[in-house]
Amino acid sequence: MYEVDVNYQSTSRYKVTSLNYEVNVDFLKPDGSIDGITPPALLLASIGSCLAVYLERYLNGAKIKFEDFSLKVKSDICKESPHYLKVIDVNVGLKGADLDSRRKEALLEFVRNCPVHNTLVYKPIVNIRLII
Repeated sequence: MYEVDVNYQSTSRYKVTSLNYEVNVDFLKPDGSIDGITPPALLLASIGSCLAVYLERYLNGAKIKFEDFSLKVKSDICKESPHYLKVIDVNVGLKGADLDSRRKEALLEFVRNCPVHNTLVYKPIVNIRLII
């Protein structure tokens, strides 16, 4: 089971803890300052890092040599209500790998099996309860 704790720190600032790791979450302030990652950016980081794990697993499992790879994940929040990330674009930069078109498609299909991607695709049930 995966579990994170989100704790209030101060106005629009939260500490997110999972296992022994912490992330500071914040919202952009009117003066433009910020003291952490925003919740939408954290979601993009989650999908990007999950896809990266699956990309590396595929490359290593298929014994494909590569120099380096990176993922750039981008999205905008819809202006109209309900506000959500309508389109998430992921660009995978893969340096030094020699892949034919069949291998590229197989790689992308494998990478799309990451649990975070599948969670977004299959629209999970989110239960929210108030405990006082």
